Amino acid sequence: MPHFVLFVDDSAFARAATARMLGERGLDVTVLGSREEAEAVDPCRFAAALLDLELGDGFGTDVASLLRRAAPTLPIAFLTAGGPPAVLERARQLGPVFSKLGDVDAAIGWVVAAVAALPQALAGHTPTGSG
Repeated sequence: MPHFVLFVDDSAFARAATARMLGERGLDVTVLGSREEAEAVDPCRFAAALLDLELGDGFGTDVASLLRRAAPTLPIAFLTAGGPPAVLERARQLGPVFSKLGDVDAAIGWVVAAVAALPQALAGHTPTGSG
């Protein structure tokens, strides 16, 4: 049964590379490129989320807050090249923060472990639409 992960990043390169890495680990990934796109998805269909911190049209922390309102136990992590100190601190309150400059493998490992730790009924959602 596939495990559905939300990955949001405004960089086309990061989206392609990270989605490929997640897919290689057996995860079915919904890839989005903006805060606006992420706000339109149903967070309850995902087993975990990996978010860029700076999205061009907002911050990953904004997306994380919206996701958590609908799915309070959703595992969320951030993959970033940096950001304003206040935003980084907020991100650390919401989940682990990994650097794009050297922690991508650790971020992928975190997502895989977070999904594996979920009860099977939660980890294998069937999506209700395209994302």
